[in-house]
Amino acid sequence: MAEVKSYAPLTKHLLLLLAAAGLFICWQTPDTTKRPLAAWIYAQIQLPAATPTAKAQQLKQAINNAGRTPSSTEDIQAWQDLLINLGYAFLQSGDIISSTDAYQQAFEWARQHNAVTDPSLVLEYILKPLGNNYTRLGDYEQALFIHRIALEFARELDDRQAMAATYSNLANTAANMGDLPQSLVYCRKGLQLADKHSATYGLLLSEQADACQQLQQYSAAKKSIQQSITILRQQPAANTEAAHWLFMAYQQAGDIYLSTPAIAAQYYRQAAAMPESKRTLRQREQARLFLRMGKLQLLLQQPRQALALLDSCAHILLPGKDIRRLSNRDIYGEYTLLDLLFTTAGAYQSLQEPTTALTLYRLCFATERELRHQYVSAAAKETAISDSRYRYETAIHLAWRCWQTTHDPQYQQAMLQFMENSKSQLLWEEMQQQTHYAGNDTLHKRIRLLEQAQLYYRKEALQTGHPDSLLQQREQRISWDLATLRKKIHPAPGTDTDVFPLDSILRILAPQQLIRTFFTGQQTLYTVELDQHGIRYIDSSAIDGNNILRFSQQYFETGPQAMLNNPKAYYNAAYQLYTQLFAPHPLQAGYTYLLMPDGALSTLPIDALVSNARYTPAIGKWPFLVKQATISYAYSLRTWWLQMQATAHPKGFSGFFISQQQAGLANLQGVKKEQESLQPIISNGRWYVNEQAHTTAFRQALGQSAVVHISTHAFTQKDSSAAPHIMLYDAPFYLFELSGLSQHPSLVVLSACKTGDGRLVTGEGIQSMAHAFMAGGTPAVVAAGWNVNDATAPLLMQSFYTQLLKQNNAAVALQQAKINWLNDPAVSDLHKLPYYWAALSFQGNTKAVVLQAPRHYWYWALLLIPATIAGWYFTRKKSIRS
Repeated sequence: MAEVKSYAPLTKHLLLLLAAAGLFICWQTPDTTKRPLAAWIYAQIQLPAATPTAKAQQLKQAINNAGRTPSSTEDIQAWQDLLINLGYAFLQSGDIISSTDAYQQAFEWARQHNAVTDPSLVLEYILKPLGNNYTRLGDYEQALFIHRIALEFARELDDRQAMAATYSNLANTAANMGDLPQSLVYCRKGLQLADKHSATYGLLLSEQADACQQLQQYSAAKKSIQQSITILRQQPAANTEAAHWLFMAYQQAGDIYLSTPAIAAQYYRQAAAMPESKRTLRQREQARLFLRMGKLQLLLQQPRQALALLDSCAHILLPGKDIRRLSNRDIYGEYTLLDLLFTTAGAYQSLQEPTTALTLYRLCFATERELRHQYVSAAAKETAISDSRYRYETAIHLAWRCWQTTHDPQYQQAMLQFMENSKSQLLWEEMQQQTHYAGNDTLHKRIRLLEQAQLYYRKEALQTGHPDSLLQQREQRISWDLATLRKKIHPAPGTDTDVFPLDSILRILAPQQLIRTFFTGQQTLYTVELDQHGIRYIDSSAIDGNNILRFSQQYFETGPQAMLNNPKAYYNAAYQLYTQLFAPHPLQAGYTYLLMPDGALSTLPIDALVSNARYTPAIGKWPFLVKQATISYAYSLRTWWLQMQATAHPKGFSGFFISQQQAGLANLQGVKKEQESLQPIISNGRWYVNEQAHTTAFRQALGQSAVVHISTHAFTQKDSSAAPHIMLYDAPFYLFELSGLSQHPSLVVLSACKTGDGRLVTGEGIQSMAHAFMAGGTPAVVAAGWNVNDATAPLLMQSFYTQLLKQNNAAVALQQAKINWLNDPAVSDLHKLPYYWAALSFQGNTKAVVLQAPRHYWYWALLLIPATIAGWYFTRKKSIRS
């Protein structure tokens, strides 16, 4: 991949200012108050330093020592140049995060003082390197946002070369986001603007080669990279920037020719042979070259030669450190470092040194967390989680093999740790923020204010029904400001570590409660089961994730027809899945199981599987797993532990029932039946029916009720909805509005279609409405994985609440409601098929809520009536006698 373009700081106008002030002789004077601030700043910029790192520290110290606030035009411009030079010095040293922070400060400074800011300087020396840094960090959404601003600057300046260079950056970002056709579009637009003999033209060709390579258009990729190298070789020797692009093009050519290792090695050697004096030296790119050469040696099964090259990479990224003796304190968020640690772990794995390999894998994942903390957009974070999947599977597989060979418990622990750290990391962070980011200081108040503004703009954009560029710009601007402020908050305790509170989790398990957590690899399912005392067993088995997805789609997501047409085919398929997943370790009768599925397994209703190969036409007699054990679900050990610790409103029931729909939606006849069936059971609740079920009442109920029951239309992103929402009577309630709530119910019951369904995000699970409520702080959720049936949902809900009044385990209550349905002779056999009863699942804290049975005050009144009459009679008799 071609490297993104970056720029050295502009000094011409700085020197002119210094000459005009006539203050060169004052550069070394320590007291900043004896001369103009601008002169002192430029003196600091010009001070010599041995290395880019030393220069960055020097400039950072200058910012701290300035002692005055810039006030004049010269001071303001000088301060901006100081920030630009700081960003460039950090970039040269390889510290991308600090460089990004400095450039971001420079951009904010320019925005605040736009009246005296040179637009061409902002474009060339702030926006372009800032956008490129976000690309380097992997925060592509934010990079795209910055590059688009840069393109507008270039258009306003009518600078064709600047526009062409910006299109190159846009192409690079789009390719990294996986939008390869759009990357090629940006390349074509840039090539139309650039001079065909210019270095920028060569850079655009290398970007085009990158996109073609990823599209597996290898002939086109080879042609483009050869043209790029030819043009870049023809540039003047004094053009160090073009020389740097040539250095990167050689490396990219090596990547394109990896299938022919000898040619790839030749291109890598050409890059290594380029004199550093003739190109812009950036430590990170030099390290990347050593890393590429090391990977090539691993490909050739030469791990020791690979380690020599990888050590050279490590000496640049971790000066003075031995990669075999690193700790978490030594790492930082940088993608090249992450890649180095993972590749080096693979080399030691090849050399049969698993302990060193596992240590390096742990450090790789710690680096990944540090890097992800710098990302702004949710999409960038999701992409990073998905990209880490292969790395986690590699580490888990190594731990599993070591356990098989040695039966050393440390490898069991390592396997569990890697599995847990791969799961729902973003959900964990969101839940932690709800717990720890509740400060009332100025920073937190500002963040909450911006979050409220963000919610407003998102709702406005959705409710207008068509794209509004002004609203989008405002929302993007707020996202930028929020990201800037959130970076000033230290990570919540526990979010920046791979250690999770296993002992605390095990202590809260009941005697007959077991946890099974899964990791779904490309072809392998890894399982760990725990009880109060620790790990009971670990296992590995073959799995076909696509087969599970097909099963869920065929028999549940698309309706009941496939199950109704051929119950036996469903039975056989369900039993086949059971044998793959549970036959080696069957669920034990009388136990409560907390399952933590992963990947395709997240789409499967486990309690609808059958445990016996013998088929019978009597569906109610089928050996469903729901009859064997109580099953509840969680996303991960850590998220479940937080749900168990969460505080929520302890009392009250609020039900929202909307059978008469607005906005052209179909009416829901089953909703009215559900409301009528529940009211006799929960006589002391608050009931919001049709027009009473408005958004204001819903928000109030979320903060004032122990149980909130929702029965209406609901829409997820799988329904092509612009944003997931619950359809209340007056308006939609968008799930992103949950983030603004300060109090939460103990249990949310989502008796609406597909509320447990949503996008399946690799490594994060299903992004459903249930997921959103849990991220917002709700300890427990009952939700539906597919369309609930109008005839069965009211009866199942009636049975669920009846059971919940009898005992305090909501998972047991839901299980018993399903069993009652299967045992009910009034229910037809076909309606006992799992499509009709298995949609509802329980997630979270099983003891989050205890409903109080209705108090029959009329009974006590009847008892008191005779006593009251008797009392009146004797009182009257006594008064007559007197």
